[in-house]
Amino acid sequence: MASHSASHPAGKATDDEVLRLARDVADRLTASAGAAEGKADLADGAPGVALALRYAAEVFDDDRYFKAGRLQLRRAAEASAAAPLREASLYHGTAGVVWAVTEYARLEPRYLPTLTTMTDQLARQTLAITLPVAVGSVAECDFDVISGAAGWLAALLKAADVLGGPATDAAEEATDRLVGYLLDLAQDDGGRPRWFCAPSHFPRIPGPDGQLVRLPTYVKQYPDGMYNMGFAHGPAGILAALSRPDTAYAAGIAGRGERGDARPRRVRQGIRALARTIEALRIDGLDHPAWPYIVPAHPDNGRPDTVSRVPARPGWCYGAPGVATSLLSASAACGDPEPADLAVAALLGVERTPVEQQRLNSPTMCHGLAGLVTIYGRAAAQTGAPDLWRMHDDFRSRLCSHADPDHPYLFPNYTPTGEQEHQAGLLVGAAGVLLALLGTVSDAAAGWDELLFLTPGPARGRGPGATQA
Repeated sequence: MASHSASHPAGKATDDEVLRLARDVADRLTASAGAAEGKADLADGAPGVALALRYAAEVFDDDRYFKAGRLQLRRAAEASAAAPLREASLYHGTAGVVWAVTEYARLEPRYLPTLTTMTDQLARQTLAITLPVAVGSVAECDFDVISGAAGWLAALLKAADVLGGPATDAAEEATDRLVGYLLDLAQDDGGRPRWFCAPSHFPRIPGPDGQLVRLPTYVKQYPDGMYNMGFAHGPAGILAALSRPDTAYAAGIAGRGERGDARPRRVRQGIRALARTIEALRIDGLDHPAWPYIVPAHPDNGRPDTVSRVPARPGWCYGAPGVATSLLSASAACGDPEPADLAVAALLGVERTPVEQQRLNSPTMCHGLAGLVTIYGRAAAQTGAPDLWRMHDDFRSRLCSHADPDHPYLFPNYTPTGEQEHQAGLLVGAAGVLLALLGTVSDAAAGWDELLFLTPGPARGRGPGATQA
């Protein structure tokens, strides 16, 4: 079935409509989360559904949703008992469970002992992992937001915020180690950036005989190695993790209790260096900043090849919006306006891309409209740019236009070929859509977007006399 997102909706979605749709999704997830209930990962399992229901309970002041969310946390515990989480991954492992439990522990102290235990487990997992830094030895999953060090660090810092400090000595050691590792990867000494991915470290998938093989498209297109430019798997995720307000004060970086405006020099240098690298790798020749999915390595020197490239479709996981979020975070972290100026230009540039070329064929979070609604809402609140609010409202209306009561969770996910998938989870399911909708009508609920590595900013009000669309 083809997606119907290729045209704009007839009118703007109102807050009342958004609330009605959000409650409908929350009710459906409360009744059943389907296959998600048997999974313990944040991306498409019970923890992501629990997170969405926790915020629905807050917005609607309805304890039914909070109880349903707690049930999903129990489902996650049951699933992880049956199949232990062997990955530390934020979206597919222990860090994701830590994140969801943290959100509940913030409201209900009885979760604090569980949070301490889970955080210690995550810390010990990360300490047992080898973190390569030599050029050519690094894989995306070593450092990225989805599976790697950026995601682990974010979960440890979030838990520490609720617990009043690192949960255990292992958590403190792991946090310090992860900050140092990401700073090491941010260095650029003029050779190949350390986050270069050699063919020997390309992602692997099951081959025809069931054995894991390197991703064939990567092997064919990037024989000399490559540089992933997506937020989910590239340097923008490292930049966003380093730019978190609490990163500079983690473990031994600045010393316990130092919470002034000045960031430690090494953290600032790492943020600025990586922001400059990302800016340098934008596509030349366009009338607005944009980035490709992947930059190939030059066959002679292995540096990023600056040949003409095609922009990635705009989303959180890849493309200009995701990269822009990291630049906004870097700007806030260092008090430097240049990354923010570039970010705003990139976000506004998406509008100049014809709708049919945007390939926004899904309402869901990872690569769809829910992600853009969240990104543009936070960016507009941080910058106050009226055009970003206008684009946010447009994306929100396009998102709402996908609602169909005949779908099990009201909002389907569309594959790149236009086929429908009906999922309850966070990244490509109804839980992510619910969070995005709630974040547009509640400043308190908008805070969930920390999970997408968006820097907390001022309330989302649009100034005196302004109203939400």
